[in-house]
Amino acid sequence: MIFPETFKIENISVPHLVTIPYSHYCELGRWALDISKTEYKEMKYMPGYHVSIVGGLRKRKENRSNSSFAGQESSHHGGRRKYSVPLVAMPNGTILKDSWEILEKYVGPVDPYWKDLLDNKLGIAVRQLGYYYFLNPKNKGLLDNILKQTSLAERIYWLFFGGFVKKSMYELMDITAESIEKSKKIIFEVFDEASEKIASNSNSLTTESSFSPTDLAFCALGSIAVFPQNYSRNVISMGKLEDFPEEYQNIINHCRKTPAGKFIIEAYNSKRL
Repeated sequence: MIFPETFKIENISVPHLVTIPYSHYCELGRWALDISKTEYKEMKYMPGYHVSIVGGLRKRKENRSNSSFAGQESSHHGGRRKYSVPLVAMPNGTILKDSWEILEKYVGPVDPYWKDLLDNKLGIAVRQLGYYYFLNPKNKGLLDNILKQTSLAERIYWLFFGGFVKKSMYELMDITAESIEKSKKIIFEVFDEASEKIASNSNSLTTESSFSPTDLAFCALGSIAVFPQNYSRNVISMGKLEDFPEEYQNIINHCRKTPAGKFIIEAYNSKRL
């Protein structure tokens, strides 16, 4: 593929999910569409390359995300929401603005307490942690694996502008050795809280008898701390655990051993088919 696909919203007949394909926030939107058996088309772009496409769809302020965004970590202006993914472009011309709107429309609402914790704590911490390792030049193979699954145009873009994009992402997300230690602490604390809740509610974060929207949101946004099989329903391969740096493997293995981590793995095995 030379160029990634693009589209005009006025010409579509099914919902179009716009993603950075490896993103766990995008995985939340994707899973909501999949579990509801909705017919849709995914439009995938690498960071940086996505800006003009997403910015065009979010040109009107009412189409901008209401959830956490890359840049919130470093107290950047909320205008960064113009470039946030995921979004769903609908055939009637409307935009579902973020993961939570997609989840609520196709699956149902999330418990307010957990929504805030997942969106503004866990999701951000997991994002910082993932990018810290995937963008580190010492782990070049991790990013190369992602890039080889993209279009030729995106690979060329990253060849020339990747250094600038990475520098901007580090600044936007406040990715430093110190912030990563804080992120690890947040992830472990949320996993501990989720583990207690899952145990007390008979294998759910809520009192619902089946796999709830809140459960789905936790599994998607916690996924990059666990790396379960079937992540993204194999839209993109994130690589093998043994290819990750040892310290990242240790974090993942710690999370996998918790009841919350086991819950995520089981949900991916049984519900992400």
